[in-house]
Amino acid sequence: MHCILVFDHLNDIVFSKCDKNFVKHIEKLGEKNGLTCPDPENGDEDFNLNFVMQLFSPIVTSQRIMSSQFGNSYTSIQCQDGINMVFDEYMGYLFVNLAFEDIHWLKRMLGICISIVQHLCGPDVSVLKTNASRSMLVMRLIDTWATLVSKDQSVLLEALEQLFVNSDVNGTIIKALKDSTDRIKTLLNYSKSHAVIFVENRFLGLYSSKSARELSSSDLLFLGLMAEMTLNHFSVEEGISVNEGTSSDDRPSPTDSPNSERKAMIKPCSQIAEKPEDNLFSDLVLLSANNNIAVCPYVIHIAPIAEGITLILLYQTQWESLNLTLNDALSAINVITCVSYNEKEGIKRGMESLESAMKKLLDVIKKIKSSDITPRLDACIKVLQVKWDLLKKQYSEGHEMAISSCASSLGVSLRELLQAASLDRTPVQRGRHAAQAIARCVCTAVSHFTDFLKVKAVTNFSLGSRDSLSINKYLEEFPGLVHFLYIDRTNHRLTAPSLQMQPPEPPLPQLTKEKIWTMVEFSRHHLLEGNLALMWRDTTFSYAYYLWFEDGAGSAIKPKVSPATAIKTLPLPGVFNGDFYQRLIETCFPKNQSNKVRCFELYCVHIGLATSSCVLEQSRRIAATICEVTGVPSNPLDLL
Repeated sequence: MHCILVFDHLNDIVFSKCDKNFVKHIEKLGEKNGLTCPDPENGDEDFNLNFVMQLFSPIVTSQRIMSSQFGNSYTSIQCQDGINMVFDEYMGYLFVNLAFEDIHWLKRMLGICISIVQHLCGPDVSVLKTNASRSMLVMRLIDTWATLVSKDQSVLLEALEQLFVNSDVNGTIIKALKDSTDRIKTLLNYSKSHAVIFVENRFLGLYSSKSARELSSSDLLFLGLMAEMTLNHFSVEEGISVNEGTSSDDRPSPTDSPNSERKAMIKPCSQIAEKPEDNLFSDLVLLSANNNIAVCPYVIHIAPIAEGITLILLYQTQWESLNLTLNDALSAINVITCVSYNEKEGIKRGMESLESAMKKLLDVIKKIKSSDITPRLDACIKVLQVKWDLLKKQYSEGHEMAISSCASSLGVSLRELLQAASLDRTPVQRGRHAAQAIARCVCTAVSHFTDFLKVKAVTNFSLGSRDSLSINKYLEEFPGLVHFLYIDRTNHRLTAPSLQMQPPEPPLPQLTKEKIWTMVEFSRHHLLEGNLALMWRDTTFSYAYYLWFEDGAGSAIKPKVSPATAIKTLPLPGVFNGDFYQRLIETCFPKNQSNKVRCFELYCVHIGLATSSCVLEQSRRIAATICEVTGVPSNPLDLL
């Protein structure tokens, strides 16, 4: 049984994703309490969101009171029957995840969900209630992540696995991507652009135009998720696709019942949009800016250029500055609306932040070219100014009880402005023809080695192919080594043998995927306790995990603040929902420039007969010689 729910400040459900077991469980509870009424038109199996809202309302209300009045909200609840619930907030919306799963795992999944919502909706989470296509896209991405994380070690580790190819192939790829960004500028007049290629879920290449903002690791992980979703759910071969992403036509009418809205949310994608002839997925996404928050609007075009090979074209719209200030203003609105009306300090703090954000926002609005101001945008700006003046008046006159409602009303106008400008879909449709032409050019450029790339995606390198690939001959220097995972946490690049679980040659024991997943989770639990190095064994294998830091010269350095102390204030180890490793560096080295400190992780699996001294010695050598695989110079691992 599993369910994800998102509640707004009125405790209404704006998004729900659940399995059949949860639906059956809710129906039984409803029948037992007499709180559900079968719909004679739809039958007894109709899922009643109103009852779900009633059922969770006491918990949600308690959570909000604990957060607003005591600053001590719940993070999780464990029930007697084994169900676990975890909570998180974003822009005043409460995200809930419940299942018969480990709490840490539920928190990780909920963080992924919030990250996806940030990339697709920005600060306007309410769009999930009114836009069925947007809600469906969130569901698809969550499902894609859930599938990948159960079988792909790079997704499990929230890292990018680089596909290793020779210099000639790499040169051709980079040239094709550079030509793509040049054509985006020529054909569409967008100078800030990126072109990325993924092979299956492996990162092959990226080219960014000179004026473009660098893509963060969380952006690239999100793009990899989008690429995989496109291959799995939006391919022409499967007859399922979204041609133009979301639109106002997908919004339920005011007369729709909650149940009809639910059915609109869960209908197959093939019912949401027609199968496109061009096999191109286009949409608007928000990528990272300051503080790794997804607020910069980009048009995205995703084109499968061969089986398993995906081209992603991105170009930034002109609304970056507006979107940044809108995000700050809505964050301040959230502070005001979440505090009690009689909490003067909280209201004062929120108003100070809002005044600063609104000043910047109005300055940005003044600089918008008249040619870019549509009638809808112009109307939003005028209403926004009126509501902001009203809120300032109420605050200056000390009408504390009216401040919250005025702030909520201003928040509605801010979200309308967001939809009219930053999330306006006009550039998406306008760029599709050019994106199709660019995709055809890239397809032609890589056509000679697509089969090679598909094979590489399956066996980037593996412990069972040492004789055929030079990258695996490196492993011959480590007798007893069964598997390893090396991650450069500066750019979150993973180097590891591919997971091919064929029976090994005697006398090596069989390493299962489950053992690797258990190793990673075991290491994470100890990392959260501040342990940066550990070894352990079971009846078959010996395991080792290390996390260490290096300075700009490549010399190992020790934290100035105890990791056990630093980690208490950090999110779960990962990248999607906040870069744990970057924040760990900033906390452990408070006086160092964080960009001069590098972080690395290494997992090793040896046969059980390997001694601790052997594991330690080989771990040092892997850290020191991994450049033979990655091409990036490294230094010995300091375990002392």
